[in-house]
Amino acid sequence: MKKLLILLSIGMMIVSCGKKENTAPGELSETDIENMEETSQINSENIEYEGTFKGKIKGKDVELKIDGDAFELTENGKRAHGSWAKLGDGTSIELEPKGGTVSVKVYGYSDNDTWVAMNDDATLPEIEEYLKRIPD
Repeated sequence: MKKLLILLSIGMMIVSCGKKENTAPGELSETDIENMEETSQINSENIEYEGTFKGKIKGKDVELKIDGDAFELTENGKRAHGSWAKLGDGTSIELEPKGGTVSVKVYGYSDNDTWVAMNDDATLPEIEEYLKRIPD
């Protein structure tokens, strides 16, 4: 009986004495950071680019329609059209107008219903403005 109790207590000690990370309160452990990195990565294959998006950008009412490799954009009633291309990993797109002008050429992916207007160098502006998906 003593041997059984000793074996059980040794087994419990081994299980409960796992390696613990020492982190100060409010700091993230390496495991926390790894988990966040894994879950925050966006797969560009899952991005639904096509659709119609509306919003107010730089004080203008904007409607962006993406269909295949082409886009049509309306800013305060003025139309522009052309092609668009994925930038880098596909989480940003750049509009390449062939007719008309656009005030924002680069948009960043936020979620499947939202594109964020970005600066021409693909950085976020101080004031974030969005285009939201609307039903076709």
